Amino acid sequence: MKFEMTKCNRCGSEILLGLEVCPSCGKQQASARASFQPRTLLAVALAVAVLFAFNWMKPAPPHARPVNSPPSATLPSR
Repeated sequence: MKFEMTKCNRCGSEILLGLEVCPSCGKQQASARASFQPRTLLAVALAVAVLFAFNWMKPAPPHARPVNSPPSATLPSR
């Protein structure tokens, strides 16, 4: 059976993936949620760039002409 290994954030010794405390130095490891893979950051950056490009290329909405209201009828005075 082969275990996935990673390196300690502080001392650099090999530790099992998912350990929260390094057995060599005893320092707390950063959570997996806090560290992002470079591919993930690249995918997010490209998605944002595509959204900005589509928003920039979107044609401007047509200008609406102001609607003129019909002449109002005046009520007869008493």
